[in-house]
Amino acid sequence: MTSILLTVFLIAGACSLAYQIIWIRMFGLVFGGTVVSMSVVVGVFMGGLALGSHVFGKIAVRVANRVRMFGFLELGLGTSAILVYFAIAHIAPVIYSLPFANDIHSFIGILTRILISSILLIVPTMIMGGTLPVLVRAITEDRQLIMGNTGILYAFNTLGAMLGAFMVGFLMIPNFGILRSNLIAASIEILMGVIALAISKHFQSTPDTIPDIKTTGEHVAADKGLRFVIALGITGFVGLTLEMVWMRIILLVVNNTIYVYTIVITSFLLYLGIGGLILKYLIPQKIRTERTFAVMLSLMSIFIAAGFVLFPVARYLFYIYPAVYKTFVRLSWTTAGFFFILAGIPVILMGMSFPIGMGLYAHEVKGLSSRLGFIYAVNTVGSLAGSLLAVFLLVPAIGMRGSTLLCSLMVMASAFYFFAKSEGWFYKVPVLAGSGIVLFIMFAISLAFNFPEMILRYKLSSEENIEYLKEGPSSTIWITGGERAIRKIWMDNLWISSTSTEGSHALSAHYPIIFHPNPKKVAGIAFGTGQTFGTCLLHPIDSMVSVEIDPEVIIACRGRFDKENFNILNNPRNRIVIDDGRFFLQGTSEKFDVITAEPLQPFTRGTVNLYTLEFYEACKRCLNPGGIVAQWIPTYNSGVSDTWSMIRTMAVVYDYCALFLNRDDAFVLGSDRPIRVDPTKQLPPEVIKDMTRVENGSIYAIAGNYICSREKLLKASEKYPIITDDKPTLEFTAPITHWAEDLSGPVEIRRQFLALLDPIEDVFVGDVDYETARKFRESRTKQSQGIIAEYEGNFDLAKQLYEEAFRLNPKDIKVIRSLFIFLGQHNRLDELPSELKIIQKRTSP
Repeated sequence: MTSILLTVFLIAGACSLAYQIIWIRMFGLVFGGTVVSMSVVVGVFMGGLALGSHVFGKIAVRVANRVRMFGFLELGLGTSAILVYFAIAHIAPVIYSLPFANDIHSFIGILTRILISSILLIVPTMIMGGTLPVLVRAITEDRQLIMGNTGILYAFNTLGAMLGAFMVGFLMIPNFGILRSNLIAASIEILMGVIALAISKHFQSTPDTIPDIKTTGEHVAADKGLRFVIALGITGFVGLTLEMVWMRIILLVVNNTIYVYTIVITSFLLYLGIGGLILKYLIPQKIRTERTFAVMLSLMSIFIAAGFVLFPVARYLFYIYPAVYKTFVRLSWTTAGFFFILAGIPVILMGMSFPIGMGLYAHEVKGLSSRLGFIYAVNTVGSLAGSLLAVFLLVPAIGMRGSTLLCSLMVMASAFYFFAKSEGWFYKVPVLAGSGIVLFIMFAISLAFNFPEMILRYKLSSEENIEYLKEGPSSTIWITGGERAIRKIWMDNLWISSTSTEGSHALSAHYPIIFHPNPKKVAGIAFGTGQTFGTCLLHPIDSMVSVEIDPEVIIACRGRFDKENFNILNNPRNRIVIDDGRFFLQGTSEKFDVITAEPLQPFTRGTVNLYTLEFYEACKRCLNPGGIVAQWIPTYNSGVSDTWSMIRTMAVVYDYCALFLNRDDAFVLGSDRPIRVDPTKQLPPEVIKDMTRVENGSIYAIAGNYICSREKLLKASEKYPIITDDKPTLEFTAPITHWAEDLSGPVEIRRQFLALLDPIEDVFVGDVDYETARKFRESRTKQSQGIIAEYEGNFDLAKQLYEEAFRLNPKDIKVIRSLFIFLGQHNRLDELPSELKIIQKRTSP
């Protein structure tokens, strides 16, 4: 029966971790995905675990059949999991109705979120925290078995959590959606409760009726008890601090996708579980002493520092063999390998030392659940402190390197304290000296690193250098540039914006504002370098609201992109809002004429929230009559299915839509009115100048990129799924598409777009020069055909099509530049048309 109980506990652990991922994700939609909001939820979650372990551990002392108690806890957890899901799903209107809904950084805003999340999560999290001490006591009647049973149950529960993280991140949400995933986990949890109740009759015991049992351990000397309270509090703190730091270090190497997050969490839990499992095989009962505990702490400290030292070497090899991550599968295995190098051994040692420390502290069977509950709560409170301090204090203040070395030092200090209290100088002196010397060497090597610059600079060419770098609470923001290089702003490993002239930033502003008859108030989502929002202010609008989730991005851009973003941060017409863009729109009472969104790439974790049906509904609610929403869609690294899903999701929300394609950037406009433009509309000179800069120097030019309207978009996308909060398919498919070996997606989507072309006349109103309009449509169509031929390797056909595009419309700057670039890349500039050779001579130095 014990094996059945262990299996039940493993599956219950999987369900618990599934809830944690699902609920935190849902709270991100309700509270906003800011660091502050998510930290509040994580803090409340872990606080509930700590309280539950302490409270239910004390209750279990007086219970005769703890397995039956465990069964009822599982039934309660499964039931409450269903209630919590629907409570979170329906709490959003209440949050948005509060006057301080969008002021998360205020004291009242933070307090409100703490209270709401506490009310919703207190019952299930307390139950989760109470199951381990209850079950350890349920199967332990001999003090010699305390450590072994604690290790086994801890391992099974942790491995179950690992299974839950893997299932939710790779299988359940992508295939079933969030609601069904929650219901499946809750149903399984209830079933585990029923099984536990069914087998509970085989685990009869008696209450621990010893008078005056103290939760801190009456049978443990005060000094010894305090040592373990401090040590396990430190290991909890270090474990969660390092989990945050290790994730940040990994993100310097790979892009922040949902799969990378899942791999890191799964690996962390796997190594913890392995540590608990191998304890009984590697450490015999007779040597599970304080001295052994101290040795494990000292080894943990050394390997924490060693992983940090070895990681740059592994990263260097990663760049020597770049083919390692040419596909999504290889990238996943590489990520797992990096995490093992960085954290594998110290986390395994954490998994081994935790049961030993708990067992040494608990000491006696009578009152065991109470003492285990208390010390587990201490460890969890340490974890809570680590998760919060790592985000808000340690990494911003001393960086990833400083945080790693501080954690190593804290663990070694705890080990030295246990060594100092142990007997036998002959044993202590060499161990203390050896550990200190090894750690000193690791620290010296680590301090010699120019970290994280030494990792990041491998992303750069010889002409680029790092101009700014800041390790912020949520990400590492850095800016690169050079005398002959475009300037870029990066978030961790991802290049998020640049000063290149491809046009996506400018056109995200020009399209919706030009197509709106008289825009006055504009909102922008995702600041980046501020070029899109600064471009908006070139137009005669009254005000601009720029929403950015990461304040470090604004700090980095201030004074560094003033030329490119037209000094938007000092423009009195602009207002900066630090918040989740989705949450801002759902909570604000403001109305706008134009909303433009240029979020991160769809494959990045969390960005899907700005591509969902609910996001577009929030945008629609914030529009004035006749208002326009503009969404940027990158076709160059999105598969056919993902591209059409993004387009369809937006098209089903708005009565009128229009799709435009500029090179590899698609723009979808949505409105409640027909989307038309008067080509005689007067544009300020600075607007014309900027449009010319991005090779769309007139209204006819940008209209030449028009593909089709809503009816054709809905017809072409009818077989593709709509992206919703419940089924955020894009977040799971986009990373796979991004790293796929098949690069035919952009070619195929362009070919499908060209098959949908609506008459160019449909996009105009007023006094129209239809001959000019048709010339731009024809030249842009030929250019697209040339791009397809170039992608497919048919360079002669591509040259022919680019030349035909030029002959059709010699005034089309974009077509001229495409031809120049194509012939230059293939060393065929001598084949330029004669008219363009004159231009080449004039522009040559």
